[in-house]
Amino acid sequence: MIRISLVSLILLLNISFSQAQLSNNTSISGEIVNNSKSEIYLFQLGGNELIPLDTFLFNASNTGATQTFSFDFNVEKPDFYQVSFGEKQFSIVILSPNDHMKISLDANNMRKIKSVSGSTETENLFKIATDTDKFEVKKADLEEQYRKVYGTPEQDSVGAVLGKEFENVEAQRIVYLKQEMLKQNSLAGLVYLDAIKMEKNLDFYGKYTPIMLKKYPDNLYVKSLYNQYVSEKSKVNIAPGVMAPEIDLPTPEGANFKLSSLRGKVVLIDFWASWCGPCRRANPHVVKLYEKYHDKGFDILGVSLDKDKAKWVKAIASDGLVWPQVSDLKYWQSEAGRAYGVGSIPHTVLIDKEGKIIAIGLRGATLDAKLKEIFGF
Repeated sequence: MIRISLVSLILLLNISFSQAQLSNNTSISGEIVNNSKSEIYLFQLGGNELIPLDTFLFNASNTGATQTFSFDFNVEKPDFYQVSFGEKQFSIVILSPNDHMKISLDANNMRKIKSVSGSTETENLFKIATDTDKFEVKKADLEEQYRKVYGTPEQDSVGAVLGKEFENVEAQRIVYLKQEMLKQNSLAGLVYLDAIKMEKNLDFYGKYTPIMLKKYPDNLYVKSLYNQYVSEKSKVNIAPGVMAPEIDLPTPEGANFKLSSLRGKVVLIDFWASWCGPCRRANPHVVKLYEKYHDKGFDILGVSLDKDKAKWVKAIASDGLVWPQVSDLKYWQSEAGRAYGVGSIPHTVLIDKEGKIIAIGLRGATLDAKLKEIFGF
């Protein structure tokens, strides 16, 4: 899962580029102190890459004093940008169409914006950063107190008390973040997602992600976050002993096929795809299991994560998969895949005659052993 981290996407780009010729419905007017560099860059965050947009050249005679810079460019929808010197010297900003942002920075600490106006989203980000400073100060003070007793007879007793206080401060920070994120419903909150572990805060994400998806339906990071939430939530419901969610998807012939139509049989739900090498290599073994146990009440439902129907149909024929096959051809956005929390393939779910899950992820020898246990041979 993997959960998305905006900061981890910001990589060193040793590149040069000329100023882009863009329409200027949006602008950044900045001032910066303690700068010794000759130029500053503007990037747009684009998934796993930084998209270069512009370069501003400083006046060499003004090095060391308060300097100004500006960027004029086009923004189609709210998104993340980076004002950067390269390497780890950058500031994240969030810009919307027709924003005319004024920002003040310190080259010695680009991560911490000094002041900002003219961009609601970046102002939201600045507010969260400023408000959470008090928690960071408290934690730094507790760490300093621990360093003073480290290696002394009081280390264990005092350390235990300080550790508990540290945990309380961090818990308070998380409470603040969740409250502020729900209050803002802003892209700014995405920068702090690493602090709020999804598996421990599903109730929060259940409120937050649908609101964000509705407000920012085309944002790459919001869509990724929502998909992660759907996948994580499904893991709670996909466990041995619970009823397997219904699967009702098209077959290669076009008519829908339901998992529930196989009720009364032990069923292996096999998530695979024509493009998945390990899946294809496993198929001959699965064919043998089908031939061995089918007459005893065993069946298989193949659920493909393909997006090309012709390749899917060809793989079914080539591998001799005679059991029911379904797919909505939505690749990783497969409805069944998301319902079952599928994060990689091959992936299997074994269910009993009543439709309850027996086991998850059985393959090879472990699948052989379980079927032998069920059928007695």
